[in-house]
Amino acid sequence: MQPVDSPQPLPVLVYDAILNGICEGTLQSGQRLTQEELAERLNVSRLPVGQALQWLKAEGFVCSAGKRGVKVTPLSPELVRDLYEFRSGVDMFAAGAAAERATARQRERGREIVAEGRSALAAGDIPMLIGADIDFHQLIYEMAGNEVITDVMGARWKHIRRIMSAIIDDTENQIRIWQEHEAILDAVAAGDRARAERLARAHVDDASHWLQQQLAEDTAVNKRTG
Repeated sequence: MQPVDSPQPLPVLVYDAILNGICEGTLQSGQRLTQEELAERLNVSRLPVGQALQWLKAEGFVCSAGKRGVKVTPLSPELVRDLYEFRSGVDMFAAGAAAERATARQRERGREIVAEGRSALAAGDIPMLIGADIDFHQLIYEMAGNEVITDVMGARWKHIRRIMSAIIDDTENQIRIWQEHEAILDAVAAGDRARAERLARAHVDDASHWLQQQLAEDTAVNKRTG
C-alpha cells in the first residue's frame, strides 16, 4: 500500500487504500490489522483508519479478531459459490446481449483491453492484470445496453473484484483467463449470441469451481496443521 495524498476526504482515501490492499493481496486473507500499523503505512492518523475499518467491517471485508482488533475476512467457498452462481447467469445474458447490441467503438475498446491484459501478463503486473480484467467485464456489461445489469453488478463488484484477484493470482489462470476473454470478444464481435453466452458462462463457472476447490483444500490443510 502507498501513503495517501489527495484532496479527497481522508477516510475515503484510507478506505480505498485498505480495500485495494485486500483485493490485491497486499493484505492477506486472515491477516490481523491494527490501526497503528495501518496509520503508519499510510502516513495518516488513527482516526480515519478507524472509520475506514468500520466501513470495511460493515461490508464484510474485515471481521473481529477477538481482543486483538480485526483481521482480513477469509474468503469462503460458500461466498464464492453464491456470488458466482449469480454472476454466471448475469454474464451469460450480458455477453449474449452484447453480441447483438455492441457498437463498433465498444468492440474496438474490447480489443484494446485484451491487448492491455496481454501486456500486463507479459510484464507480470498483477494490479494491471486485475484492472484490465475488471475493465473487460464492465465493458461487456456496457455492451449489453442494460442499465439494470450495470447497477446490480456494481452493488457486488467490490467482493467480485476480490474473488477475481484471488483467481488471477495463479499463474496458469492468468494465461487461460485472457485466452477466454479473447474468445468471448470474438463471439461478441461476430454477433454469435449462443457462442458468446456459452463461453461467458463457462468462463465464470470454471473460475468459481477452481477457487472453491482451492479454498476447500486450504481449509483442510489448516485443520490438519492447526
